[in-house]
Amino acid sequence: MNMELIPGLDPHGLPGPPWLFQSLLVLTFFLHMLFVNLTLGGSLLAAVSHIASGGREGDHRLLLARRLASVNTFAIALAITTGIAPLLFIQVLYQQYFYTATILLGWIWFSLLALLVLGYYAAYLYKLRGAPARGQGGGGWLVLAAVAFLLIACLQVAVYLIQAQPGQWARFAEAPLAVLSDATFWPRLLHFVLAALAFAAVIMAWWAVRRARAGEDADGNRRIAAYAWRWALWTTALVLADGFILLAVLPRPVLLSLMRGGAATMVPLILAILLAVGLVMMLARGSDPVQSPGLVGGVAATAVLVIAVMTIVRDQVRVFYLQPATSHFTWQTAPQWFNTALFALLLIAGLATIAYVVRRVLGAPASGPEAA
Repeated sequence: MNMELIPGLDPHGLPGPPWLFQSLLVLTFFLHMLFVNLTLGGSLLAAVSHIASGGREGDHRLLLARRLASVNTFAIALAITTGIAPLLFIQVLYQQYFYTATILLGWIWFSLLALLVLGYYAAYLYKLRGAPARGQGGGGWLVLAAVAFLLIACLQVAVYLIQAQPGQWARFAEAPLAVLSDATFWPRLLHFVLAALAFAAVIMAWWAVRRARAGEDADGNRRIAAYAWRWALWTTALVLADGFILLAVLPRPVLLSLMRGGAATMVPLILAILLAVGLVMMLARGSDPVQSPGLVGGVAATAVLVIAVMTIVRDQVRVFYLQPATSHFTWQTAPQWFNTALFALLLIAGLATIAYVVRRVLGAPASGPEAA
């Protein structure tokens, strides 16, 4: 590895101990991923459901697409908002790797902003000019939104792999798209996309069960719940299978570090696998989700827990990828406890605000022009 290609650490040092910012990175990225999964998985599931419905009024798949469009206009905004904090901690801990990766991708990385705006506007155009507002049409906007968010997922996976492999930077500088030939790129992307689909489907099944048991369009919500439940079952099973493939194609030093890391690495990894297996088993048990609200609630809670544990595993894998480079640097700290405490208070206030907004949306969703 040519260490001269890696920028030096910030001479001002860290404003606190590294473990604190590593923990905050994992926590805030977990919160970010909840809404990212809803955005990506919801867009894909909405597009497929709209197309499968043929645009027929009253079809439960069209009803699901409309519902996902309503959720996504909130989820996209919250995905962007909750992405600020983990980006801050990436800058603190891994700026010389992350920003170098974005520079190596160049204009490909800048296209993320255009894709984000395109996907956001397309989601709103479907909501305001398509089936949710006019009863039919707008499928093209849904497909456009789904493609935009899928391409953003590709970009994020590419940046992750480039930043984690400084030894390959010279090759990526000559051909940035060479990252597509990385053995882990496609399994990692597939893992990301399938997990997003599974999570969005679980949330939609949970919401449909909630509405059906409240007496709101019981038949329509029952069909939506059953349809989303099947999506959740099969995509979760595929996520589990793809996860083993992803483990197998990890670079040998990274895999060995993960396996030899003791309880710190093996507990999260084994727990993630067991939770995924348990999730598949729970989903396989539910033939009629509306009749099993406890099971549906358990599946939703387990899905959130899987995302939390996998966020930890993902961060550990990045640490092992970067170990050959980071071992040459020693962090200096210059604690700024007042600023750290202020950030903690603002983070708690922000999370409380998001929780309040989500609770209001679930408890009393707006209708008509206010729903925009």
